[in-house]
Amino acid sequence: MIDLSKIRPLRRSRNYEIYQHPFIERALLKVRVDEPVRNHVIPRYAERRYGNLRQWNREANEYLAALTRGCPEIERLADFMGYAPTSQGPALVVEKMTGPDGDLAPTLESERAALGDDISERKQLHSEFMELMDDLERGRIIVGDLSFENIVRAQERNGKLVVIDGLGERVLFPLTLVSDLAFRKSIERRRTRMGQAFGLG
Repeated sequence: MIDLSKIRPLRRSRNYEIYQHPFIERALLKVRVDEPVRNHVIPRYAERRYGNLRQWNREANEYLAALTRGCPEIERLADFMGYAPTSQGPALVVEKMTGPDGDLAPTLESERAALGDDISERKQLHSEFMELMDDLERGRIIVGDLSFENIVRAQERNGKLVVIDGLGERVLFPLTLVSDLAFRKSIERRRTRMGQAFGLG
């Protein structure tokens, strides 16, 4: 078991505390800190088996599927490195994405919020986001919980945008896994919804 009692989290969010892995420099430990939520009167299989960690099962499945296909677009994802028991509970082990200063990589949300009135800056960031979406579509990688907070700019990928969280589909019958049309429609909805946030008209 990894003892985290004397290690301070690098970052906290509503769902996670994120720690530097004490034995692997390029790895992070993500520990769930939110309370489990039961969404159904009769719990689904994944809810019964994995409880609050069922999202990790979906993420591991989606990452493994991309590995199996051998798609180069997997470089748009932070590496999945397994699980680990810790003193704070189970942890997801993921590749550490960093910014130019060596700290955790900045999120796309922080970059978007810092944009000024310069329309060229907005267009550039929007273009980079669309390139990411193109790669996800080309690699047929499903990111069910795609948000600006789940995307970072990583030095480990030469400054490209990388998805760090939210892989896999949350629905019981994921049509996006079996239907090309459903997958393309899902990508298009996310392009439209998130693209509008760049304020380009």
